[in-house]
Amino acid sequence: MLLLGLGLATGMEFYVADSMNLVLVDLTGTLGVSLDQASWILTTYSLALFLGVPVSGWMAGHFGPKRYLIGSVALFAMASVGCMISPGLETLLICRVVQGFAASALITWWRSTIYIVLPRPHRSGNMMRASILLSLSSATGLIVSGLIAEYLNWRLIFVPALLFALGAIWLLARYYPPCPPFTSERLRTSDWQGMILLMVAVASLQILLSRGEIDDWFASSHIRTLALLGVGALVLFLLWQLHPRNRNPLLLLTVLRDRLVLSAAALGIFTGMILSGSLFVLPEFLRSAASQTLSASQAGRLMAAYAVAAAVVRSVSGQLLSRTGQRKALAIAMILLSVSMLLLNRLMTADTPAAYYMPALILYGACQAIFLPSVGSGTMSRVSDEKFLDGVTLYMTFRQFGASLGVALLTILLERRETLHSSRLYEALRAGQGTTEQWMRVGAQTLAGRDGFTPHRAQEGALDLLAHAGWRQVETLSYADAFTFMAVIAVITLFVIPLMPPTPVVKK
Repeated sequence: MLLLGLGLATGMEFYVADSMNLVLVDLTGTLGVSLDQASWILTTYSLALFLGVPVSGWMAGHFGPKRYLIGSVALFAMASVGCMISPGLETLLICRVVQGFAASALITWWRSTIYIVLPRPHRSGNMMRASILLSLSSATGLIVSGLIAEYLNWRLIFVPALLFALGAIWLLARYYPPCPPFTSERLRTSDWQGMILLMVAVASLQILLSRGEIDDWFASSHIRTLALLGVGALVLFLLWQLHPRNRNPLLLLTVLRDRLVLSAAALGIFTGMILSGSLFVLPEFLRSAASQTLSASQAGRLMAAYAVAAAVVRSVSGQLLSRTGQRKALAIAMILLSVSMLLLNRLMTADTPAAYYMPALILYGACQAIFLPSVGSGTMSRVSDEKFLDGVTLYMTFRQFGASLGVALLTILLERRETLHSSRLYEALRAGQGTTEQWMRVGAQTLAGRDGFTPHRAQEGALDLLAHAGWRQVETLSYADAFTFMAVIAVITLFVIPLMPPTPVVKK
């Protein structure tokens, strides 16, 4: 029952995160914003989540794990109600920030609770069961929210999250065992200087990455100011965390001397980038740029394939991990990711049937099911108990940093590639000016003859058709480049894997 409560609490976060990515296209019309502006709904959430993870240990030390977790579930549910009734983008962004802070407890303390409450022999099996439950939550979110957005209203996608919250609060209140108070002084005291410096650094750098391409990077004075402020605050934060006068640092960076923690933190950056970036653009492409655009329910059913595949493979990934060791399992996962991303790149055309993406999605789900336990559970289970909480906090902090970085880099990449492909398309049209003019004449004649357009209006209509076809081609090429970028990230991750110490292999 405790495991089910933890699964419902964290599953609520998984459900909402996948649902918001799916319905981003729907809410642009309701709120009267562009898709670029709507993407801030994801960015602000990721930023708040990143800021919340480092303080999650401190919050649990102050309030106790049980009260902190239940309070975070309730806060997430209240913020979900706020999202549901938000009249505009500004209110929605504020509610998403609150959701992000609350979610930091959900994604951190389900794992920590299992390690605190259960004896070592029972941890691995229960971690697997919880991971399967979370994958199924993602699949449920994609299918259910797609149906709700298509046949009802996208605002109602938060109603199932409230049901998740009610079940989680009841189970956690009833079955979460009493835990002795934390003995570590740093978990019961406040490093306010560290919190403020980290908040300034993360907020400045996130805004810089999100607005840099729009504001012409360092040609803009406020971008230069944000860069100086962010880097300066980050350097001061690191120095303060390591300073002898700071007896109770927010993040205990000295545990990085443990090779297990260091490898988990380093790989955590790539874990976040892979989780946030691999399929970040696919729902947007399928729902806006493809020739046969998908409805919310169609896109949700298609995207759910990766989550179902992850749940199935997760049930046997523990055996693979024990037989091959973490390094080989990670290498297998990165090979699967590379193949998946390159397959998406190869298949991505404006006219590709949606079902053709299914094998790539299944490969990505298999990669996720092998990669996550190999980096997180597999590594942290070998860390000593006295270092575990600090190690998990550092791992999740680096992982969330990677998630924010992955979304920001992909956004920048898409904008740059759109500019490049637009210029190339324009050059191609100029080079084939005769062919272009002939196409325009045929298009104008067709519109005039079939739809009764006047000659002037037919010429404008042909030009609009050409512009729309060019936009669709540019968007398709840009989205395809994003998957190539993620394949490159998978290859880079292969070179980081040796940082992890070798693990014993169970022989047959």
